[in-house]
Amino acid sequence: MGGDPLQSPPMSTQMIEQLIAEQDVRTVFQPIVDGNSRTVVGHEALTRGPPGGPYESPAPLFAHATLLGRNAELEKICIDSALRAFRGLALGGRLFVNILPQTLLSTPSLAQWLGEQLATYRIEPHTLVIEITEHGLAESEHRLAAAVDPLRALGCDIAIDDLGAGSSGLKAWAEIRPDYVKVDRYFATGIEQDAVRAEILRSVVEMGRVTGSRVIVEGIETREQCLIALEQGADYLQGFYVGRPCRSPSFDPASMAGIDSPSSAPDIGCAAQLSLPVPAIAADTPVGEVAQLLREHPEWIALAVIASAEDPRPIGIVHRDQLLTLLSRPLHPEIFNRKPVVSVMRSAPVLIEARARLDQVSRIVSARAGRHEHDAFIIVRHGRYAGLGRTIDLLRRLTAQQIQLAMHANPLTRLPGNLQIENQLDQLVRRRRSFVACHLDLDDFKPYNDEYGYARGDQVLLHVAQVLTRAARRHIDFVGHIGGDDFVCLLRSEDWALRLMGVFEDLCASLPGFHSAEHRATAGFPGHDRDGRLRQFPLLGVSIGAIEVDGGGATREEVLENLRKIKILAKEKSGSSCLVARQGQITDLGHSAPGETCGPGREAVAVAGA
Repeated sequence: MGGDPLQSPPMSTQMIEQLIAEQDVRTVFQPIVDGNSRTVVGHEALTRGPPGGPYESPAPLFAHATLLGRNAELEKICIDSALRAFRGLALGGRLFVNILPQTLLSTPSLAQWLGEQLATYRIEPHTLVIEITEHGLAESEHRLAAAVDPLRALGCDIAIDDLGAGSSGLKAWAEIRPDYVKVDRYFATGIEQDAVRAEILRSVVEMGRVTGSRVIVEGIETREQCLIALEQGADYLQGFYVGRPCRSPSFDPASMAGIDSPSSAPDIGCAAQLSLPVPAIAADTPVGEVAQLLREHPEWIALAVIASAEDPRPIGIVHRDQLLTLLSRPLHPEIFNRKPVVSVMRSAPVLIEARARLDQVSRIVSARAGRHEHDAFIIVRHGRYAGLGRTIDLLRRLTAQQIQLAMHANPLTRLPGNLQIENQLDQLVRRRRSFVACHLDLDDFKPYNDEYGYARGDQVLLHVAQVLTRAARRHIDFVGHIGGDDFVCLLRSEDWALRLMGVFEDLCASLPGFHSAEHRATAGFPGHDRDGRLRQFPLLGVSIGAIEVDGGGATREEVLENLRKIKILAKEKSGSSCLVARQGQITDLGHSAPGETCGPGREAVAVAGA
């Protein structure tokens, strides 16, 4: 944090006092980039103290100002500097400024002061995003939520900064309902080697899609970190890779050239697909006018009520059947027609963020709405009205989605089939991702089917699918079923070797259990080979061939051809085997003779052309 700011209290105090009196701070800006459009959507204002001095860095500056009880005064100076510089440079997009939670809680007049400053610099309030750092939130989330209301009323958006750096981030998220969530740089640092961080980031993105918060990943310093953050669905990026903090910030789109963005079509399979272009009505619209609109448009089952035309935030919903039934009663038209629609609307409607996945929408609607198919819910985009959704349309979409998935899945195991396997492999190769491709099949499965029947064989295949699925890390690894007894895994977990070895050992131990006691006693069973000759076959075994792909530009065809070669080598070995080709060598991860349990693999041996 820059050392102990109180090593020389008198001098440090004097310097802080002088700095505040002279407002001796400067502002630099760091760009925030949209991961889909590759455009700058805003800039974060960062404060710097006098150059070359002990308070050039903001950490010791604010630490000492807080100890002196001057942090709120200092923050106002910094915000004023940021507004002045932002206006002077004519920077586009949003302006992100930091405010400590303590300042918000201790300064009731902050929103009024901020409104005056915005007017002075002729900056629209909606341009400003207030970042509240997770540090120091303690147990004041509910008080903090109340403190940000005046800022929202002013027109500012709210962000939670450094999510994950403290212990109160999720509670603050639930209480404040921020427009943006900035993920602490810890999760970007080392994400290339740590699949857990990537999985946590994906979870944050999923929460953002449900709550309507846009996710900004801080600390992006390499191309690889940029790519992984986009793969996990991050909305915006910030860090040295996309732009360093400076007085006149810039962003070069060429830095992201060739990086595919999986979220470039965020509405596919999301709530936005359900949005009906039904206009919203303002809160002060008379009930009589609303009823007339519904009579003129019998296809509208409901109307969303927004605060005003200038403020399209939904505050309620009016259902067609309920309103017209109400007005059909004697004297009710005379009573209600001239009243504003807020007097008859259903408050606290179900709000669904447009980017929420359909399965997330289903859970929210089921939990908060009625179970009737004609129920309507409101779809919003970043808190603003986007359209109306119907439960019946959601059910139809979910059914169609399930049918589509089933069409391309293996009918027995329900694992992704050939088309999805190819698509997944294409994505990994195109994005130059490092992974391990595995091909697994069972030894002597055809004679097993002939001896025990296809129903028993299907039980074996389902068991293999379960073993593979349990071993794979969700959202990181991929398991597919080509057909018959052939399975494919694309592993990206750091501990892929342990997972693969676990699969091998599990199957070596469990597959004999699918034989009769008699056949287990003799370590084999009778059957006919491909030439129709009767002979003794060993108990079921497994052959696994795997190759490590380093992301250096191999084509899909090269990956498949190398995988085919290593699979042939694994099948040629007597008994169960697990071979991995990596860096020109083949490693025997595990091997067992027919009828024996699997044992440890042998040392790697060089193989030409592997």
